[in-house]
Amino acid sequence: ILFEYYSNMSEDLRLHPNWNALLQWSMRFQEDGTFDRNLTPMDKERLEFLRGALEDAVASDPISDMKRVLAVIKKNDADVASLIAAFDELIYLVEDLDLANVARRERLKNMDLFVLDNSLRETTVGALQAHTLENKHAIYREIKRVGFEYFLVESFTTQTRIGDLFLEDLIKNGEDLSKAFAFSEVWEVCKDRVPQYDIPIGLQKCKKFGIKNVMLEVDLMWHSVDYDIFTMDKVCDFLENRIDWIRSNLSKDSLILVNLRDFANCMLLHPKRVFYVVNFLSKLPPKDRIFGIAYEDLGKSLPDEIGAWTEAVKEVMNKNGWKNGHLLVHVHEQWGLGHSTQLNCLAMGATGVWAGVCSEGAALGHSDTTTMILNMIRLGNTRVQQQFNCKALRKAARKVTKITTEKKCPERLPIYGDRAIDLVFGFIFSDPTAHSGFDLCEFFGIEKSVRLTTVANEEMILIKLKDTFGENPQFTIEIAEKMKEQILKNASDNRKEEYNSKVGLALLFDQSGGKMTPEMLEIVETELKTSTRISNLISEIKEDWDVWDGRDGEVDNKLTFNHFYNGFMAPYFGCYRCEDSQKGLRCLDMDNDGSIHWDEFKFYLKWAGREYHHVKTKQELLDVTFRKGIIPAMKDELESNGSH
Repeated sequence: ILFEYYSNMSEDLRLHPNWNALLQWSMRFQEDGTFDRNLTPMDKERLEFLRGALEDAVASDPISDMKRVLAVIKKNDADVASLIAAFDELIYLVEDLDLANVARRERLKNMDLFVLDNSLRETTVGALQAHTLENKHAIYREIKRVGFEYFLVESFTTQTRIGDLFLEDLIKNGEDLSKAFAFSEVWEVCKDRVPQYDIPIGLQKCKKFGIKNVMLEVDLMWHSVDYDIFTMDKVCDFLENRIDWIRSNLSKDSLILVNLRDFANCMLLHPKRVFYVVNFLSKLPPKDRIFGIAYEDLGKSLPDEIGAWTEAVKEVMNKNGWKNGHLLVHVHEQWGLGHSTQLNCLAMGATGVWAGVCSEGAALGHSDTTTMILNMIRLGNTRVQQQFNCKALRKAARKVTKITTEKKCPERLPIYGDRAIDLVFGFIFSDPTAHSGFDLCEFFGIEKSVRLTTVANEEMILIKLKDTFGENPQFTIEIAEKMKEQILKNASDNRKEEYNSKVGLALLFDQSGGKMTPEMLEIVETELKTSTRISNLISEIKEDWDVWDGRDGEVDNKLTFNHFYNGFMAPYFGCYRCEDSQKGLRCLDMDNDGSIHWDEFKFYLKWAGREYHHVKTKQELLDVTFRKGIIPAMKDELESNGSH
């Protein structure tokens, strides 16, 4: 491709599907700040010589090879031996191309992930209203709950902001800040477009508050700096000066990160500047090396582009012996590629991320740690489960989102939106690669509980009573036996009652000779007040049911699994045909006749209306029915049959 570029200067690089990222940064610049570099076409003699040399020395292009092989396969007069040979070669080429993807998956599966949590700062710039001191403390508690040891605490200014007051609180409370980081500019003052050595306010306040770890932020193509005068040598001198100051004034053991804030744009326009700085930091004597390099993408780069750049930067670090240096990525959201880009950066050599636990942030937000870690888990990574309290991530992300926006998470937000639970059946449970010993039901908040049916025994009924209403002298195995008898009597009398809501259980307890407790009486009284509204909502749902009833040629108050899925389940379940969904549907088919009866579905609707009597619309009632009732029941059905 490089040869073709030099031999035909009119060719558009964007037409190349391969190596596009490397070519973009290697060919689109004309200067490196020291001299001009003009590219011109080759003369004919050199062109022919170089073409021959390259064809002899360079491995063939796999895409061209595939086209050649396919041409053989398409021939009408190709003999059997030629076709077999062509297919064998095609299989080899496809497998060879797939090796890169296999390697990336293996890295994501086996790597340790370094997380520098940025929830305290990223959510501040994304907040619709300024954070309060209590907001800061609440976010901090979530960071600690999920086990993120390293965190960014503040980006200081000359003003006293809420972050300063928060830090004072942490210090007063004796919090361990040995792994806390703060942001600081490398330079703040410029004179005649040349940075000056005044100590930035960020470093001054780090000293004031005793924050020893710093993320130094540097720009390599900022419009306010003349990089013809302020060359990369001077940038590196500046960095060395700040590193020395930190170690002299904060701590000789300070963890220092240099953040290449305009990394993506600079890689496109001035890549040598990036590699000059990376090379300088990598070649520091081992005793003088910093903690690592951080970098950002504003959400404009394609995943393969920034992945290639990541690999190149890490390669420079490794070749200079800086193999233990961290390379931390931060990806802003802009065009819907944020999570893919960040995951690809990790696959291509980044050692970790600096990000918030939820996606809230500047502009459209950023790629968050919750989504990233769950993706690594689904790819089989067990190390992150040992590093962090992964089961607390979803709750933390939801809480921090609520703190930041004063609203619930968007319903369709992957991983921690309300409808993320809809993936449990048909996608997650049916994906043989999506487990790795991680309890996804617990992560999604699907709680296990005893569910009473005609096959429930006395012990289960007693457990249900105590779990629901607490300890009570009346709750004995004898009353449980009477409740079991009442369940069977109701069934024999063709009364299809539900007993899993607090109201249903209380009424069963009353019918079986128990004396209702004050809590039971209050619950039943509330149900009586709302029962008319809930009944009306159930009637509306029955009208929708009737539209589907009869599509099998008979109006009989029951639906086939297929019709029930299309009419009611589809918004909540990713895949009807998946084995787990089919098995789970049995929890609705109470009489095992291969269809869903209205009374069977109504059983769950009544339960939902009793347990969540605040619902106002039929859609809200359906949401609660499926998410709080049917999906957990389906999980129990799978477990009872030994699935997954």
